[in-house]
Amino acid sequence: MSLQVADVESARKFWREIVGLPEKSYCPAWVELELRPGLLLALHPVFYAKALEKRGYDRGGPVLGIRVMNLDEMGSLVERHGARSLGGVHEIPGGRARDFEDPDGYVFELVELQS
Repeated sequence: MSLQVADVESARKFWREIVGLPEKSYCPAWVELELRPGLLLALHPVFYAKALEKRGYDRGGPVLGIRVMNLDEMGSLVERHGARSLGGVHEIPGGRARDFEDPDGYVFELVELQS
């Protein structure tokens, strides 16, 4: 999965340092972060600006779901670092989830599953 971002370094910091995705490779115009073994999130500069005119749910496209141990703590952390909540916590089968918009306008979901 790849995302066009306005600032590769800022996006790299958000996804690597705040969300906690391990970095697999880096150069100034391309970053690969591991979502799980064999599945990468690539960040690269914007090449088609019209694709970023809309934000959040209005942009459409896939929603990246990230499993977390503590939804409330992680939600607060990502909000302190530029993410915007798109609603409250909602129940899902086997747990809870909450949607956010990252600093570049992409929707992602934090998911806490019950043990």
